[in-house]
Amino acid sequence: MPNPTHNEICPENMLEHRAVKAWSQLHPERVEPKAIEILKLREKSAVYRLAGLQPDGSAIIAKRCPRPVGLIERTIYQRLFTGQLVPALRWYGFVEEPDGDFSWLFLEDAGAGAYLPSSAEHRALAGGWLGAVHGAAMKSGLERELPDRSPVRYLEGLRTSREEVRRHCDNPALRRAEIRMLKALVSDLDMLEAHWSQVEKMCQDGCRTVVHGDLVIKNVRVRTMVAGARLLVFDWQHAGWGVPCADLAQLTDRTVSPDLDTYACALRGSWPRLSDGRVRELAECGRFFRLLDEIGWESPLLTFGPYRFVVKPVSRLRVYQRQLHQVLLAAGWAQVHSRREEAGSRQRSCGQARDHKRRSRSSRVSSRATVKLTRDRRRTGYDV
Repeated sequence: MPNPTHNEICPENMLEHRAVKAWSQLHPERVEPKAIEILKLREKSAVYRLAGLQPDGSAIIAKRCPRPVGLIERTIYQRLFTGQLVPALRWYGFVEEPDGDFSWLFLEDAGAGAYLPSSAEHRALAGGWLGAVHGAAMKSGLERELPDRSPVRYLEGLRTSREEVRRHCDNPALRRAEIRMLKALVSDLDMLEAHWSQVEKMCQDGCRTVVHGDLVIKNVRVRTMVAGARLLVFDWQHAGWGVPCADLAQLTDRTVSPDLDTYACALRGSWPRLSDGRVRELAECGRFFRLLDEIGWESPLLTFGPYRFVVKPVSRLRVYQRQLHQVLLAAGWAQVHSRREEAGSRQRSCGQARDHKRRSRSSRVSSRATVKLTRDRRRTGYDV
C-alpha cells in the first residue's frame, strides 16, 4: 500500500511537542525552541528541526524512528565517530519511548549545502571522506553489531524482490506496457542470479567494513568553512557490515558517486594492496548492489488497488529496470534489444498511454506528478 504523508498540528506551547519532550529527557532544563520545522512526517517516522535550541542559537535535528533503526544509527555515531577522527555530525543523544517500539535521535543540523555529483571537487571530497571512514571502520570491531551487507544478503534480496514483482505480472490495474516492463525486470533479475558466482568473485578479497548502504545525494551535505569544505553524511539506518561496493556505486543521477582515485588513495593506508583497478571493480559490483536495494525498497509498494496507488512504484521500477539492463549489458551478461523491438515497444506504449489518459483525470495528474524519478531523488530533505 502507498506510504502517505501525515499531517501534524503543533501545540501552541512548544514545550508540549513530542520532540521537545523527548529532548527534555536529555536536558531537563526544558529549553523552548524558537520554532519547530517538520522536515519529514510519515506513519512510523518523523524528522524535525528544533530551531534555536542550542546555547549558540543553532538548531538540533530530532529524528523519531523504530527502535531497531535507532539502535543502528546510535552504534554508528557512538562507536564509529567517537573522537571525530573524520568529519561527522555531532551526536547529542538517544531516547527510547516508554513502549520501547520507537526511539529518538538528536543530531547537529547538517545545514543546506547541497552536494553536486557533477562537481569534481565534491566527488573528490566524498572519495577522501569515504576512504577515511572505511579505513577507520575496519578496526572498529563493529562486525557483530551491524546487519549483514555481504553478497549473500543481496542475493536474498534479489530473490525476494523478484517474487514480489512476479506476483504483479498479471495485475489488472496495470497497462500492458507496464506488465511487459515487470516481466523484463524479472528476466533481468534471473540473468543477474545466473551470474551471481561472478558477482561474488568480484567481491573476493575485498575489505570488510562499515557500509552506509544509502549513500545518495539527499543524505549528504557540503559545509564550506574557512579551513575548507567538509562532507557531512546522515541517515545511517541502512548501515551494515560488508564489502563497501554499494557506497562506491557510480550512478550520478542520485548516488554520491565518490571519486574512486581519491578513495583508493585515502584507504590505501589501511589496505596497502588496494589497486585502482580493484576499486573500479568494486564500484561496478556496487551498481548491482545499489539497484537491488532500490528495487527491494520499491517492489513492496506495488499494490492490486487503484492505478493511482501503483503508478509511482511502477514508474520508479521502470527506471531501475532500464539501468539494471544497461549494467548487465556492460558486464556482457545480457543481449541488446533490436531497434525494431524497441521502436515497436515505444509505439505500443505511446498508444496505451493515450488510451489511459482518457480513463480519469486523477490518474493522469498522478502519473505526471510521479514519473520524474530523477527530480524526486534530488530532494534535499532529511530521509526517514
